[in-house]
Amino acid sequence: MSSLYSLLLFLVALCTITLTIATPNQGNNTTLSSLSVSTTNTRHLRQRQRPYHPGDLTVYVPSLGIKLSTGLKVKILARANQPVRLHSTNTNNNNNKQYSSHPFHSMPDGATVIPLSNNRGYVYVSNSEMKHGHGGVYAVYFSPEGKVIDYRPLLKGTTRNCSGGKTPWNTWISCEEYGDGQCWQVDPDPESIHYNTPQVTVLGEDGGEYESVAVDNAHPDRPVFYVTEDSEYGALRRFRPDRKDNVGWETLHTRDGGRFDYLEFVDGKNFRWTTDIPDARNSQRRYFRNVEGVDYFDGKLYFVSKKTFLLYTLNLQTKTYTTTSTKSRFFRGNSDGSFTDSPDQIVRGLGDTNVLYFTEDGGKSLGVYAIDKTNRRRYTVFEAYDEMYYGDETTGLAFSPDGTKMYACFQDCGCDNSDDVDFNCGCLLEFSRSDGKSFDGSTYSLKFHGKAT
Repeated sequence: MSSLYSLLLFLVALCTITLTIATPNQGNNTTLSSLSVSTTNTRHLRQRQRPYHPGDLTVYVPSLGIKLSTGLKVKILARANQPVRLHSTNTNNNNNKQYSSHPFHSMPDGATVIPLSNNRGYVYVSNSEMKHGHGGVYAVYFSPEGKVIDYRPLLKGTTRNCSGGKTPWNTWISCEEYGDGQCWQVDPDPESIHYNTPQVTVLGEDGGEYESVAVDNAHPDRPVFYVTEDSEYGALRRFRPDRKDNVGWETLHTRDGGRFDYLEFVDGKNFRWTTDIPDARNSQRRYFRNVEGVDYFDGKLYFVSKKTFLLYTLNLQTKTYTTTSTKSRFFRGNSDGSFTDSPDQIVRGLGDTNVLYFTEDGGKSLGVYAIDKTNRRRYTVFEAYDEMYYGDETTGLAFSPDGTKMYACFQDCGCDNSDDVDFNCGCLLEFSRSDGKSFDGSTYSLKFHGKAT
């Protein structure tokens, strides 16, 4: 009996070794159409038991063509133009699969996570950057346990919904990036009176190529909104609503309920706010053409220009600014992976953490990266290696309210979307730590379009 038991242990160990030594095909040109919705095949199966070690890219997922940090796992939640698989509540029949009535949207871009009140779970709200009226906003609904329970459209018929921003009252502002684009307010809560009634806000004024929205909510009765415009001759605008006791949805739908002014750089150090739009446009053209992402934190406004490859930090109290180049390759040499192309979204950790997460636009090995500002360590969270992702973009980075799940998209996900009209482009992935602990992050809307510092 002892010999038989030893033989069985040997066979089990042999099978495990056979599975773990599989190496990925660096150019297998995988397509996601053949993958299951929850793919978790990895090169090192025993990594599931190891602690999270960001930057140590030991977990290969050949079926997805990506590699993960030690202690991470991943699954596909949705693929463009296919129904989203929903969590079945029928525990007696595992074959009773349920799917959404709407297919997942193509070209997913900016996103956020909004919690629902009364322990009803949360919503992953995602833009679609499709052209010619095929864009919009869509929502993946999760149970309090983090299971996908529904998928619905929130806004349809719009064009090139790029990024946006979350309001203090838990709605989403979605910005259209084309000549006559507008900024729409969308409420994903099915129990809200504003659900299913998206509206154009005053933030877009007469139209423009809008990108992102940031909110200074230091004074909840008078939040301040900042909107960027991705145009050489655009204008970064500030909207200050009139002071109210009941700030909320209507705050952004009353044109005479606040004041607009525009950013103007005076010189290489100082700035001011002006009501002269031509002066503001000339300033943007000279100093910060084609502004992308914007965010506010602790008295400072941050934004980037994809033409100057600079990060601008504005001290709103002193009305001075500084710039930092975004061109350095800082993910080489001190961890696995490399960040060599355009960083996109940036995420700052919750609480006292100083970790910043970045997504990447373009290149051959795009992924999600991070830098810990306390010890200056830079590392890769995950990275693509398959040629199907060449020139793609990681988008939609967001975390579940408890921080245990990280969501990110590939905008093309293996398809050729050069004309922005392919309805089969894009996929949504869910990452989590094998030890069940939190990533401890919250999403910024700031986006880079230059090489990172």
